[in-house]
Amino acid sequence: MSNTIAIEQLTALNDEIASLVRGGMPLELGLRELGGDTAGALAEISRALSSRMQSGASLAEALRDEPRLPAAYRTVVEAGLRAGKLPAALEALSNYARELSELRRRITVALLYPLIVLSVAYFLFLVVISNLVERFRDTYEVFQIPIGWPLAIALTIAETAVRWWWVPPLCLGIVVVWWTTTGGSHILSFNGPARPLAWVPGVSRISRGFQFANFSDLLALLVEHAVPYPEGLRLAADATGDERLRASVREFATAIEQGWSGSSRDARRFGFPPFLAWVLTCHQQRLELARLLRHAGSVYRRRASNLASWFKLMFPVAAALVIGGGVTVLYAATVFGPLARFWLDLTME
Repeated sequence: MSNTIAIEQLTALNDEIASLVRGGMPLELGLRELGGDTAGALAEISRALSSRMQSGASLAEALRDEPRLPAAYRTVVEAGLRAGKLPAALEALSNYARELSELRRRITVALLYPLIVLSVAYFLFLVVISNLVERFRDTYEVFQIPIGWPLAIALTIAETAVRWWWVPPLCLGIVVVWWTTTGGSHILSFNGPARPLAWVPGVSRISRGFQFANFSDLLALLVEHAVPYPEGLRLAADATGDERLRASVREFATAIEQGWSGSSRDARRFGFPPFLAWVLTCHQQRLELARLLRHAGSVYRRRASNLASWFKLMFPVAAALVIGGGVTVLYAATVFGPLARFWLDLTME
């Protein structure tokens, strides 16, 4: 049995559930058909959910018993059911998942060419440094010139590279395997050691924007349907899957339950951005608060989308410049450093 579900499969399952709920179709029958039309973890999960629901379990109960689905996804469904707006909650999650999946695809495509260049450059580097540096040493001996520090460093690098040539390819292979195997649904949480996008500059900020947008939209649904405010805060935060946001919101909800009624400036100590902090502490009536939360969601989603568009444009260029520039500097230091020193030593003799 598969242990994980890919983000694309989770999105397909999510879209299927949303369309079935919106169309008023029996979920157990639709999921059974989905299981028959697909393969892998998605088919197994769809059939398992259908079987549990045919046995009398509700959708939330069936999802709760499925460990291959992320906890954040189960919370989204629970919050959507509580608000009576399950399709809207699922659509917000699908949009967020698609954005991150598209970012991951763009990063992969952008890295392909620089990695090919890096691999070829590494092979040529081994050939050059294992031959050219030895020629330099022989030349120094012929002219009876003492070996200076640039050539000594190059000789050390050459000996190390020849002895341990297999380490960089092994590390690259491990990174490639890690990247390809960490594309599961845990990408929604963006937490833990398996954060396949978090190391890329700018992606954390994009993900944070989408998380604030989803949090605001889901909280608006819960507030609009009279879910108690502290409970709605916790449910909406749990649905994002982000541990930092979840901890901040839980602390904020507990403070509200204990009678705290500070200003937006005070609320920023919980880690909220300025506008969201103001909305959460504006003490508006239920429907007005829901409207403001939806507006906040649209603001943060628009910001994240703009950042994502900029990132998709600039990242391939930056990756090529960094990797290509690094290779160029490495070759220049390896070849022209000892050569320049040799000319200097030759003139001093």
